[in-house]
Amino acid sequence: MTSRSLETIAYTSIREKIISCEYFPGTILSENELANELNMSRTPIRSALSHLASEGFIVSVHKRGIQIRDLTYKEILDMYEAMLSMLLYVLDFAERYGSAFDAPMLRELLNRQLEASKVNDYRSYIEHSLLFRRAVISAARNETMLQMTDSLRDKMIMKSVAHWKQTPQQQHYSANEINEAAYQAIVSGNLAEAKRVFVDAFHHLRGRVMLE
Repeated sequence: MTSRSLETIAYTSIREKIISCEYFPGTILSENELANELNMSRTPIRSALSHLASEGFIVSVHKRGIQIRDLTYKEILDMYEAMLSMLLYVLDFAERYGSAFDAPMLRELLNRQLEASKVNDYRSYIEHSLLFRRAVISAARNETMLQMTDSLRDKMIMKSVAHWKQTPQQQHYSANEINEAAYQAIVSGNLAEAKRVFVDAFHHLRGRVMLE
């Protein structure tokens, strides 16, 4: 197996464990530990970690190792606000020019979100919640907006899963009602209502984060 292939395996494995919080934010890891865990040398591990650092998932801690970066709530709010801005733009554009939404795809993603919540699969629930919103944004047929959405999604998943694990006593499935309401508004052509749903959801999130 080539060193490039090993680097890809290491990168994919470590990244997935970060996103799913198997490596919880704040955890300190070492190259040696990761090399032993993945049964490979430190060289591909080091390359994978360099890639993850450039994406903002980890930071180097002097004389201690690698730390899983804990994103601040301000960073996450900024990400949700950026996604909200794209949603509102797309819905406004559709109101003006009649852009078409892929209703079957929206329904399929929403169903997967609802199914995940029923079995308490929070990772899948939050992932499909965000994919639902990506599908709304895709109506603009703007590849740059989709790339921006994709670059934010995994960090939003990571922070959400970490919060879910830290606060088991709280209700964590409010996006079911939000996305269901947005879906119904979109398929009925009431795009002003869809915008209101997304805006209200963001302000609720912002208020909750400020209280925490």
